[in-house]
Amino acid sequence: MKKKVGWKLLATVWMFMLVLSFVMPIESAHAGTPWRSSLYPSNWTPGFTDAQGRFFQDFSYAGYWRGEKSIPTTPPGATYNVVTQYGADPSGALDSTNAIQNAIDAAGAAGGGIVYLPAGTYRVKPQGTNISALWINKDSVVLRGAGTSSTFIYNDSASMRSKAVIRVAPVTSADWFTPTNTPTSVRSDLHPLYTTIPVNSVNGYSVNEFVIVHSDATDAFIAEHGMTGKWDASVKGPTFYRKITGIDASTNTLTIDIPIRYDVKTRDNARVYKIGDAIAEIGIEDLSVGMKENPGTGWGDLDYNVPGTAAYDVHDSKAITIENAKNGWVDNVNSYKPSSNSGDFHVLSYGISLNQSRTITIQNTNFQKPQYKGEGGNGYLYAIRGSDNLVQNATATNGRHNFNFRSMWTSGNVITSSTSNFPRLASDFHMHLSMANLFDNMTMNGDFIDAEYRPFGTVEHGWTTTQSVIWNTNGVAYYSGQSSIVTSKQWGQGYVIGTQGAANGVTYTVSPTDGSAPQDLVEGIGTGVDLMPQSLYLDQKAKRGFPNYTTIPAKIEAEDFSAMSGIQLETTTDTGGGLDVGWIDAGDWMYYNVNVPTAGTYTVQYRVASPNTTGQIQLQSGATVLATTAVPNTGGWQNWQTVTTTVNLNAGQQTLRVYAGGSGFNVNWINFAVQQQPTNLLTNPGFETGDLTGWSEWHPTGQVSAHKVDTDTPRTGSYKLTHWASTSYQQISSQTKTVPNGLYSVSVWVRSGGGQNALQLFAKNYGAAELDAVIGSGPVSTYTKYTIDNIQVTNGTIEIGIWNDANAGNWAAFDDFELVQK
Repeated sequence: MKKKVGWKLLATVWMFMLVLSFVMPIESAHAGTPWRSSLYPSNWTPGFTDAQGRFFQDFSYAGYWRGEKSIPTTPPGATYNVVTQYGADPSGALDSTNAIQNAIDAAGAAGGGIVYLPAGTYRVKPQGTNISALWINKDSVVLRGAGTSSTFIYNDSASMRSKAVIRVAPVTSADWFTPTNTPTSVRSDLHPLYTTIPVNSVNGYSVNEFVIVHSDATDAFIAEHGMTGKWDASVKGPTFYRKITGIDASTNTLTIDIPIRYDVKTRDNARVYKIGDAIAEIGIEDLSVGMKENPGTGWGDLDYNVPGTAAYDVHDSKAITIENAKNGWVDNVNSYKPSSNSGDFHVLSYGISLNQSRTITIQNTNFQKPQYKGEGGNGYLYAIRGSDNLVQNATATNGRHNFNFRSMWTSGNVITSSTSNFPRLASDFHMHLSMANLFDNMTMNGDFIDAEYRPFGTVEHGWTTTQSVIWNTNGVAYYSGQSSIVTSKQWGQGYVIGTQGAANGVTYTVSPTDGSAPQDLVEGIGTGVDLMPQSLYLDQKAKRGFPNYTTIPAKIEAEDFSAMSGIQLETTTDTGGGLDVGWIDAGDWMYYNVNVPTAGTYTVQYRVASPNTTGQIQLQSGATVLATTAVPNTGGWQNWQTVTTTVNLNAGQQTLRVYAGGSGFNVNWINFAVQQQPTNLLTNPGFETGDLTGWSEWHPTGQVSAHKVDTDTPRTGSYKLTHWASTSYQQISSQTKTVPNGLYSVSVWVRSGGGQNALQLFAKNYGAAELDAVIGSGPVSTYTKYTIDNIQVTNGTIEIGIWNDANAGNWAAFDDFELVQK
């Protein structure tokens, strides 16, 4: 067994540290000595500074509900099917703008809901003088498709100047610079990390209200930043959108939910005020957006200002724009090339634009190939102008600037675990001192991150950022003509921590007289593969008590534990490289935070290596042992083999423990997969066609049919089957299937008001006597599953269905029928 040198002594310290830390996968074929930034020791807390006063801000507040809640998979409210209920055309032949907008409006008027676009292509365009094709303008509305490869929104207009395909914005403006009350002055200067605001008066303010903390770009502020004659008041000054979490009337102080990111000075008219209500809890998910290309001419960099040119017609157009919003999301949304486009274009100009919004999560997205990449702010694929927003697992390809931050009201934002491919110009901090933002764990392919003075713009861009962190950048290939993957010459202080990959150079050297002096702190050029943690955002989030939960099915690298006892990390020679967990003794353990969307049986695979037969893995949930798996002798510490078990997992966020019941093995990764479910052999088992396709019915001659498909409280999806009549009735709803001989199971989920003479699920005509699952005459208040098991089919066919002999007014609801071979 390998010797654990000194690590048992350190295990307790590591356990305490890692309860609140998170280590991301290292994607490299080689790892050396793990290291940490001098500004981020293992016991880091907000406010830690070095002797020069340098510090990292806490970026963990970025994203939906400040990273403290998961994006809801089942948002509240009804589902509004744009096809079956509102007449949208999924073939793409007819314009569906009004149909989809009517569904959006209905969901908004009801207080929220899911506007569902089934698989298909939906042709839309701005109607009349509208500035967008689709407008989500009420809280809690989710626009949901059937998947990025199934639901396509096609914008059928090539003249989209300053218009959007999908716009999220409230009906009444919530502009950050338009007070709705008389501002109260701030009594003393505020500095980064402050959460307590001394004001002249707290009268009129309440806990949980949102406010703006703001100071002007005065002449003194502009001079302080060396921008006299280049900036003016239009750059606004530091601006922070915050929620009040506490009020002390005795000291006239307000406590806010997210720290201040930059100095806010009384000299510059520092003040607090209210604005209009931002739109909240909106989502766009599981679809793709494409825009009809413009066939015109005139694509020069400055043609966006020349009427009649194609550039003028597409200038400032956006696939998705989110304005004056909070606590929302874009998830699993891509751009795509419409089949009508002769050129390889997905969008006309912008991909996703975010402005004056906070705590929005954009994740699992892929935007590409704008047609116009000229000046004036065109061709930006992810443009962030707001505070504490999160972009994660995003890909951007061939934009002008693939990712960028800009403006003084842009702070605390995070772009993490994302990839940039071959833009025209760099991903950048673009203009006007966007402060304290984070590029985290980025992969740059033919791109670089630029954080320096930019002498461009009508109001000169000037200093583009300060106090921003560029953490663990992976360079696949340099931008043409560059020898750096990062250029960082920030105003005041900036930070570049860790680079890796074939392109890992950093440009940061400045003279003491340069305007950006002092020189930014740069650590770990070329050694980011060994940086701990790999993701600053996830680690800070875990330290604040909100660890990241991996949604399964998923493959989890063994080193991605949230806590551990007694183990060490080492370089692995297994396929994919990186690290593995080793030096495992009996009683050692690792915790993994997972989110299980659906309860059920899961296959668990462990990638293990061992020269022993003593290893044993127990997967535990609390005090319950879910499965015990023996680790075989694989032939050596780096001879890898996959072992498999199955476990039953409950739905929801949970912490699983991988516990060593025996010693002497290594683990590289753990994979959770949904156990393959048997195929449901029924047609239209949940009635999601909106009708009785696939089903037959019987009722006595002279009696009206008592069965129908409706939308009243289905168990899943949008539809269910109902039996009801105002007079006594008998009703059969059934389906006959040709199946191979063998053993089968049939089931259905039922709700009922009770009172029937007979109500049962049946299976017959399968080669033996009819079998029944009696539902009976008692009420069934919540959906309950009834099953007939072990049906031995011998004649190649089976009929299943519901028999209902009911009195007047008796009702029963049925959903999610299932016929499976065992």
